[in-house]
Amino acid sequence: MLILLDSSFTLIKPSQPVGLVYAQYLEASTNLNVDPATMEAAFRSSFARAPSPTYSFENSGHDTEVSWWRSLVLQIFSETLQKSSLSAPAPELEACFDSLFNHYAQPTSWALYPETVSFLKAASEIGTLAVVSNFDDRLAPILNGLGIGSSFKDVITSADALARKPDQKIFDFALKRLNFRAEETCFCGDSYEADYLGASSAGIRSFHLKRPANTLIDFLEFCR
Repeated sequence: MLILLDSSFTLIKPSQPVGLVYAQYLEASTNLNVDPATMEAAFRSSFARAPSPTYSFENSGHDTEVSWWRSLVLQIFSETLQKSSLSAPAPELEACFDSLFNHYAQPTSWALYPETVSFLKAASEIGTLAVVSNFDDRLAPILNGLGIGSSFKDVITSADALARKPDQKIFDFALKRLNFRAEETCFCGDSYEADYLGASSAGIRSFHLKRPANTLIDFLEFCR
């Protein structure tokens, strides 16, 4: 059996609220003080509306992901500053993005869920584990830094597949690279559309993780 897992909000989560971190970095770069709750709301709304990156074989998947995040974060800053009747020079906002992107490359910026380690140990006894995530080249070092990277046969990102969940291409890419069939595979993620519907469209048995209603331990029973 192949057991595929999403990363963010499935295995790991930010160690601090995103709105707080964005507000702190913005203040450090521009000396402007914004409300973290306003920043958090702008992040959530902008992220939900954002289209998937446009991948091309002319650019690396990682570079495409970086450009996508740059546009998104600058939009979040613009929306937050506008609501706060503030403004900042574009170069300062660009520098702030660079600092934030590097911040989220650090394992210390992330935390494991309470059951992640015990789940991975038990799941490794019943199947091959791999990650399939809408992420970039930062992910594998993050998982290694958190002490769980060795649990996975592979860590596959949208930067690798040049496709983001729920696009079936990323799941087909993972199955081909890992040499498993869809009917031999289970997948778990926290997003109903990207994870549950995406994996299901590829013929993979999918589990929708909805904390606190269920956890990775429930997914373990699903796999069994």
